[in-house]
Amino acid sequence: MSDCPSSVTVSASNGPFKAGDVLTCMSDGYPQPSYQWTDSHGVVVSNGSTVTLRESLFVLNCTATGNITDVCSASAVVHLSGMSNHLVT
Repeated sequence: MSDCPSSVTVSASNGPFKAGDVLTCMSDGYPQPSYQWTDSHGVVVSNGSTVTLRESLFVLNCTATGNITDVCSASAVVHLSGMSNHLVT
């Protein structure tokens, strides 16, 4: 049996965030989904479940894609307000 990802969760250590901190994207779905992080322009910044923050990244999108015959995915958008103390998803 296989299931499409239905939700995506982004976790991180507590802020304030700074360049070099790592965000982790997690999702349900079976088999384990593949992950891709993109910036606000759609440019791929990571092809895995984690992304390392750079000072220029303020809006990130994590997409979990199911590894089954029919393409299915779920995503979450993360807004980092000036490397502030919190994530807004």
